[in-house]
Amino acid sequence: MAGLASRLSVRGHHVTLVTLDDASNDRHELDSTVQRVSLNLVANASGVFGKIRQVKRRHQHIAATIRQLEPDVVLSFCDRTNIDVLLSSSTATPPVVVCERSDPAQQSLGWIWERVRKSIYCRAATVVALTETAAMYLRPISNRVVVIPSAIERAEITSDRLTATNAKLIVGVGRLEHEKGFDRLLDAFATSTTADWRLVVYGEGSLRSELITQAEQLGVADRFELPGWTRPIQPSLAAATMFCLPSRYEGFPSALLEAMALGVPVISVDCESGPRQIVQDGVNGLLVDSSADGLSKGIACYIDDPACREKLGQAGQSVADTFNWASMVDQFETVLQAAAESRFVGR
Repeated sequence: MAGLASRLSVRGHHVTLVTLDDASNDRHELDSTVQRVSLNLVANASGVFGKIRQVKRRHQHIAATIRQLEPDVVLSFCDRTNIDVLLSSSTATPPVVVCERSDPAQQSLGWIWERVRKSIYCRAATVVALTETAAMYLRPISNRVVVIPSAIERAEITSDRLTATNAKLIVGVGRLEHEKGFDRLLDAFATSTTADWRLVVYGEGSLRSELITQAEQLGVADRFELPGWTRPIQPSLAAATMFCLPSRYEGFPSALLEAMALGVPVISVDCESGPRQIVQDGVNGLLVDSSADGLSKGIACYIDDPACREKLGQAGQSVADTFNWASMVDQFETVLQAAAESRFVGR
């Protein structure tokens, strides 16, 4: 969202980026021409009535912000936020374009919010999916679904493969949550590597302590690191002998794209949505069975055949041509322009 907002602003659009948090933990750069609004509404209310009051307050603030900004069109990212923005809108407010950033068939919102999503998405001027798989799930609840994949910037640096190979380092990136599958990566790492290999996972989340405990139980705690979020991430990715994506499901993983653009050999589980559209197995990376055993076999393959590993890593750099920012911004610009113009049709 930060990258898209910045690039739309550079193209001459007046862009305001609104977030529900207080902006104190922003991890991504935003162009100085983008107006920044933080609503500071992130809280964990307790009890049914507390949660209802929290949701109501959120909707009131979103509606008030839209009225104050008077935009031609509103663009929302991520499932629950999409629902909140649509519930805060009416026929009198600007058109709303919503974007699903994961696989909605896999990422459940709970039965209440799933029912709300299915009933409310018809209000959106357009629903944007990352992949055709996600679009298939969304089309029964909206007749205006388009597919726009994520993008990757061409890397300013490339991985020094001699240094990275000697490092014997496996890297993962993502939130430390169940769906990201780092528990499976730890199991695979323990069974497929020798004592001179290390595993580093960049990210934060609720499973940090569980992963540390798991590493201790597997006997690899001295070879496992959790440095937290690191920005910029490219130098850390470039240092990797290989990059692993162990997610149980995905949207369109940016970290996978970034690693490939740097020339780092990648291993990804074969998620139906996302990785399958990015990685061509045996051509520019490895797609493995979505399990600890599948990851273990992929890691072992790369360790046993360095020549093949490096060949696939070099081929992966072309991902920056396939999924480039200019194309992504062009597609969003077209969708947003059409939505804005639809507001005046018939007037």
